[in-house]
Amino acid sequence: MNVSEMKISTFWKGEVGVKGVCEEQGKTYRVSLYIKGSQLRDYSCSCAEGNSYKGPCAHAKAVYGAYQKECGGQAPRPVYTDQEVRTMIREYTNGEVARIMRENEAGSVRLVPTLVIDRKGKETRLEFQIGRERLYRIKDLSAFVQAIEAGAQMNYGKTLSFHHSLDAFEEESRLLAEFVIELVNTYHEYYSQFRKTSFEVRPPLRELTLSRENRDRFFAMYLDKDLNTRLPNKGEEPFFISRLNPDFRIQIKKRGREGLEAKLLDYEFSFMGERYLYVGSQGKICRCDEACSHTMRVFVEQMAERPETSVSVNDRDVPLFYQRVVKKIEEYSLIEAPEIDWQVYQTEPLKASFRFESTGPEEISMEPVLSYGDFSFQPIEDELVPRRICRDVPEEFRISQTIAKYFQYKEPEGKKLVIRRDEDALYRLLLEGIDEFRQLGDVYLSEEVRQWKIRKAGGVRVGVKAAEGWLDVKIEADGMSGAELAKILSAYKQKKKYYRLKNGEFLQLESDGILAVAKMAGDLAFGRNEIAAGHVQLPYYRALYLDHLFKEEPGVPFYRDQAFRAVIRGMKSVEDAEYQIPTQLDPVLRGYQKYGFRWLKTLDVGRFGGILADDMGLGKTVQIIALFADEYGRQEEQEKGLVSLIVSPASLVYNWEHEFQKFAPKLPVVTVTGTAKEREQILEQAEQDIQAGKQRILITSYDLLRRDIGRYENLTFRFQIIDEAQFIKNAGTQNARAVKKIRSVTRFALTGTPVENRLGELWSIFDYLMPGFLFSYQRFKKDFEIPLVKEKDEEVLTSLKRLTSPFILRRIKKDVLKDLPDKLETCIYSQMEGEQKTLYAANAQVLKELLEEGSEEEAAGKLQILAQLTRLRQICCDPRLYYENYKGDSAKLETCMELVESGAAGGHKILLFSQFASMLKLIEQRLLASGIGYYLLTGETSKKDRLHMVDSFQKDDTPVFLISLRAGGTGLNLTAADTVIHYDPWWNIAAQNQATDRAHRIGQEKQVTVYRLITKNTIEENILTLQEAKSRLADQIMEGQPASLSGLSKKELKELFHLE
Repeated sequence: MNVSEMKISTFWKGEVGVKGVCEEQGKTYRVSLYIKGSQLRDYSCSCAEGNSYKGPCAHAKAVYGAYQKECGGQAPRPVYTDQEVRTMIREYTNGEVARIMRENEAGSVRLVPTLVIDRKGKETRLEFQIGRERLYRIKDLSAFVQAIEAGAQMNYGKTLSFHHSLDAFEEESRLLAEFVIELVNTYHEYYSQFRKTSFEVRPPLRELTLSRENRDRFFAMYLDKDLNTRLPNKGEEPFFISRLNPDFRIQIKKRGREGLEAKLLDYEFSFMGERYLYVGSQGKICRCDEACSHTMRVFVEQMAERPETSVSVNDRDVPLFYQRVVKKIEEYSLIEAPEIDWQVYQTEPLKASFRFESTGPEEISMEPVLSYGDFSFQPIEDELVPRRICRDVPEEFRISQTIAKYFQYKEPEGKKLVIRRDEDALYRLLLEGIDEFRQLGDVYLSEEVRQWKIRKAGGVRVGVKAAEGWLDVKIEADGMSGAELAKILSAYKQKKKYYRLKNGEFLQLESDGILAVAKMAGDLAFGRNEIAAGHVQLPYYRALYLDHLFKEEPGVPFYRDQAFRAVIRGMKSVEDAEYQIPTQLDPVLRGYQKYGFRWLKTLDVGRFGGILADDMGLGKTVQIIALFADEYGRQEEQEKGLVSLIVSPASLVYNWEHEFQKFAPKLPVVTVTGTAKEREQILEQAEQDIQAGKQRILITSYDLLRRDIGRYENLTFRFQIIDEAQFIKNAGTQNARAVKKIRSVTRFALTGTPVENRLGELWSIFDYLMPGFLFSYQRFKKDFEIPLVKEKDEEVLTSLKRLTSPFILRRIKKDVLKDLPDKLETCIYSQMEGEQKTLYAANAQVLKELLEEGSEEEAAGKLQILAQLTRLRQICCDPRLYYENYKGDSAKLETCMELVESGAAGGHKILLFSQFASMLKLIEQRLLASGIGYYLLTGETSKKDRLHMVDSFQKDDTPVFLISLRAGGTGLNLTAADTVIHYDPWWNIAAQNQATDRAHRIGQEKQVTVYRLITKNTIEENILTLQEAKSRLADQIMEGQPASLSGLSKKELKELFHLE
């Protein structure tokens, strides 16, 4: 007997109905059961015994048994429809019905406003009527707007009922309806903020008050149209809204013996909008244009304050009224004043004179005098001016502002203003000030002052010759000795715009020639004696700098001999260079990589060093291999015993060997690794091979180079390459000292991040490439790092770029790999709870106390702070990293596992990075428990195991690769992965980007998704802020904005972590 079908229905109060189909010996029987609680209350079956009073038949029992097995003997919980669902169904149904009805009502309803003006325009309001043929007044605008937004039907009278929507209105009325909706909703917002209690009922909104801004918007809709308007104590009448200025009729006549009366005629009301003045009269409301509104506003507003728009003026004030008011408004007015002789009221014009004198080379005085007719006075004694004088206040103010601009001091007992022992102020006065005073009045200069002139510096010429690895630079200046030129350039270095000669004249330093030579002298650290001699000798690597500088300054004659021109042509025509790509690499290299090869060759020919700073994943390694293949492949042109050295992080030594085997397997590569004895044997054999005329390319690590440096000092290398050059970013480290001890013909540095934290890192790399190129570090810090980082000096940035840009080649992925899939980056946040949150808060308090104690210089205190910062980061990751007995949860670990399990189930391959190897161990435990395959790479992983795991991950279906950020953040090619998870953020975003680019690089065919896991309201959010600041540092040097990060003091730490 088999139950082939069963359907269960739940009724009220736990009652259940079961219908089933039972098959027995080829026959089918239909069974119905009624169950309440755990009891079978009723049954029926289509068999002969289906309704027997003796009990259920065998078929009913079989169906009942199947029901109990499926439901465990318990009635399934009934599913009720939530009220919200019923509301959804009702509203969508009503909305569809309303839409159908609106289709028949579209565009037929009119909305008609009435403008209500109170108190001569001090308040303007709008009332509204609605209808098709007959109009009905809207008694509650709030309900009207609510009906439009809900699509509801409203009744206004026997002949007007419709479903409200914007489409129901005529086109003109539709714009007005949108305006009304906006104003009503704004009113609702204000009302809800200022009502006394939440139980207060909002009264019906019968009209809208127009603000100044809304007046302009409303009247813009009714220009050149009639508008129903209701004035105080009058009925409604149509007013035409005109866009033309009104005819302001102003009557001025005598009033008694001692005054005038002015009256504004044909005026009914006025009001201001945000930009326009509106004037109503004789059935028109005129919107004045902006110029007219600005001029007439004050006059009209003040006239409207007076009864019958009439004002009186006493005779003594008529001159001011005429000068300041009548003459101002007459452009827009019809002034009727037949009785008035305005000539009687003409005032004496203001006259000014300025007398400049000098009693010595460092002093100039100025005596200003203002006059109205026969009365003269000093601006600083204006309180003595009699009231009968009609003063030109705006012009007096302009004069006082100009005086204050150029003079800061007044003689204690005199009437003169003075500049004393302030050459900058003197220069500014002579350059600009005298001309400004001439525009204000008469200027008189004493003979001594006339001798003070500003003249432009004479012409400057620069010539360059190239010979024997040096550039000979010759500088000549018209009318100046070398010593004078040296002093002038010293003044420019102090950022002065002038140099004062002994005779008192000022030499303007803003001429092209002086500027260019001053930039050159400053950038290249010319000594005063060299400038005075007019002759300077420079290294060859300054050639491009000189060429760029004097092309930017075309006003300077720049003479170059043929040898110099040849150097420039060779360095600038990289794309046209005739260097042939090695045959075996020609089909492999991309276009930008071929350019990189030619750039390296071009620098090598000039024996210059350079930084190949391509974005991570763009193939810097293969470009260097092409350089080696070319040099080592031309054996007949080379001396025997050719040897080169590559220095890389230990984790990348075998990667370099692997890349040589892949792209240039015939090159004689030797890895210098193993024990001290093994390395000694390798180096001894290499020396013997070189002496025997064999070629070699040695590859070693920074650490091993330091240990074996004595064995390398006897060799001279054709090329010296340092990979991940940020390893020598601190010039004082043993790494930096070791690589700089090596003798080599040409040096190159490879790094995707030439500047990670400080500008001094760039100096250290160039000090390796071409010692002295960026001068001493003390000089570099003084002239470049401090002005850039602290002062944001754009000129210094330009100078630094002019010096370094010829020797840095940087391309980024989005510019050269148009076919590289996108990289999507997102932050996923977790929220700590319970014990984890408590532990974090306690340790954050400890950090705050540490930051508030001690001084900046206490080394022990700084170590404590760093240790406490690390502890906070560990708690964010998982408290077990610090507290061994912790038994609670980690919010971030749970988030991480959800991502990993989801990604693995979806067939994605995941790179998971963490700073903490112990965190990777905890994640490893969870992966084992979940049955998810993985590889684990940390600093303890041997180099051979590392290569094996990388190759395997690229080929097999293992979904997860756990990688320590420091051990595997560089040098790996893991394009099989399409998902990257950064479990914890590191201070330096460059390190994280390098790790990400293990997957997002050449060969990647899928979109790469990058997840940064962040714990909310913790130090990790602040680390994101710090990452952004640091990432700008490198971009600013490469792209042209000044750096903004120089190190963190205790105060800065407090600000960064919101502990103040």
